[in-house]
Amino acid sequence: MIKTFTENDLVRFLYDEVNEEERAEIREHLLTDIQLQNKINELKRVMESLDAFVMKAPKEAISRILYASKNLQSV
Repeated sequence: MIKTFTENDLVRFLYDEVNEEERAEIREHLLTDIQLQNKINELKRVMESLDAFVMKAPKEAISRILYASKNLQSV
């Protein structure tokens, strides 16, 4: 029987969120399944891109949040 892994399974594998049985099964299939290897590599590149992406809030938004926070603390 051929095991099919979903993208969710592979993402969980990459983020170390699978149990030992799942980890062993995915690793075993990675040894021989070129398509699975390609998919893992693609997902790794996406992860790296996400890690490199930095979001910055506009200064005005930060100021409003801090102002609201100060006003909540005084109540």
